[in-house]
Amino acid sequence: MVKIGDLEVGGGNPVRIKGMLKTPTTKREELVKEAMKLWEEGAEAIRVAVKEKKDVEVAKFLKKYVKVPLVADIHFHYKLGLLVAEADFDALRLNPLNIYKKKEVVETIRAAKKSNLSIRIGVNSGGFKREFASEEALAKKMVETVEEYLKIFEKENFFDIIVSLKSSDVLATIKANQIFRKKFDYPLHIGVTATGPFLQGVVKSSLAAGVLLSAGVGDVIRVSLTAPSFWEIKIARFIVQFMKKRRFFSEIISCPLCSRSEVNLIRRVNEFQRVVDKLEKEGCSLPAKIAIMGCVVNGPGEAYQADIGVAFGKGKAAIFKKGKILGYTNEENLIEDLIRYFNN
Repeated sequence: MVKIGDLEVGGGNPVRIKGMLKTPTTKREELVKEAMKLWEEGAEAIRVAVKEKKDVEVAKFLKKYVKVPLVADIHFHYKLGLLVAEADFDALRLNPLNIYKKKEVVETIRAAKKSNLSIRIGVNSGGFKREFASEEALAKKMVETVEEYLKIFEKENFFDIIVSLKSSDVLATIKANQIFRKKFDYPLHIGVTATGPFLQGVVKSSLAAGVLLSAGVGDVIRVSLTAPSFWEIKIARFIVQFMKKRRFFSEIISCPLCSRSEVNLIRRVNEFQRVVDKLEKEGCSLPAKIAIMGCVVNGPGEAYQADIGVAFGKGKAAIFKKGKILGYTNEENLIEDLIRYFNN
C-alpha cells in the first residue's frame, strides 16, 4: 500500500480515480474552477503539470479550494522535483525517459523521502522516440525501463512507489501492465495515453482498463482524453463501476430501440438521467439499477432483473420492482411515477 497524501492506494484499497488539470497555472480563477469541477465529479487525486519554478506555488493556492491530494508532474528538470518536495504537493511523478541521470534521481528520491512524498514512476511509450517491431516488444521495453529505474529507488530503500506503463496502443498498454504485475507488487496506475478524438479515446481507455481490471490489475485509473477534464473523471467512474470494482451512481439500463418501440425512449431516458443526476447530487438514496425498456421483447426481463424498472408496451408501461408489477404508467408520466415507487 502506498499513500498519495492521505489517499491509500493498492493493498486491497478501492481502485482510485485520478484527474489532471488542463488550465495553465497562470490562469488562477479558471484553474480553481477546473479543480473544483474535478473534485465534484469524483476525482480522488489531481495531477498538475509543473514545467517551471512558478508552477510549484500553485499547490498551496489550490488547497484552499479542493481537499484532494495534489501530484506534481515533473519532466526534464529534476530540480523542480526538489522544489516540489518543499512545497504543498503530496506526491510527484518522474519519467525515466527524461530524468534518468542516477545522481539526479537519487537526489530527488531523498528529497521526497524527507518530505514523506510518494513517487509515481511513469513511462509513456512516446518517450522512446522510435518504432518497435511489435506491441510485445514495446511492452517489454517499457517494463525493462521501469525495472532499471526501480533499482535506484530500492537501493535508496524507497518503496512509496506507484508505477504506470502507458502507450497510445491498447494492446501494448495491456501487455506491459500484465508483464509488470507478474514481476512486481507495486501499485499500478493504469490508462492509455494520447488516445485521439473523443470517441476513440473513450473506447481505447475502456478496452485497456476493462481488460486489466477484469484480471485484477490496476489500483489507480486516469482516463486521458482530448476533451475537457471532467469527462475523464466521468468515464473513469463508469469503467470502474461497470467492472464491478466500486459503486458510484445508479445505473440506468435502457434498450437500443427498434421498429417495435412506440415510445420516444431516447428523450425519456435522457430526461430521466438528468433527474437521477440531480437527486444523487442532493444525496438521495437511489436504486442501484433502474431499467427503462422500450418494447415487450426484452423489456419485462430486464425490468425484472433491475432493482426497479419500466417496460413499455402499446400505449402504456408496466412498473416492476424485484419481479413484481407495482403499477402502470405512460410516456408522459414515466419519471414522476417511477420515482414515486423508488422507496415503496
